[in-house]
Amino acid sequence: MSYLKFDRTTLSNLDRSLQLEYIRSNRGGAFNCTTLVGCNTRKYHGLLVVPLPHLSRHNHILLSSLDATVIQHGAEFNLGVHLYGDGTVYPNGHKYIREYNIDKMPRTIYRVGGVVL
Repeated sequence: MSYLKFDRTTLSNLDRSLQLEYIRSNRGGAFNCTTLVGCNTRKYHGLLVVPLPHLSRHNHILLSSLDATVIQHGAEFNLGVHLYGDGTVYPNGHKYIREYNIDKMPRTIYRVGGVVL
């Protein structure tokens, strides 16, 4: 099976990586949709978006994002990426991404110091 692979050059360039999105869905109408670096740039982006017909006809974002922090030798490395209305990007977790693969499941590989996650 072939799959798409993105390297550090593409992912560390936010102008480019924020334009690259993916969507994964199930047969029940739930989906996961965001940019390759995990920065939600649209109102329907989220890790768990589900239809709840007993509440309304709209989808509901139950989980917007997860922001992991790696603590190594007392230093914190935030792996999340958020883009705010004034153009501020914080934290800058995209700078630790080394590779992104889309096969059966999206997989992001980070390198923080000497540790590969």
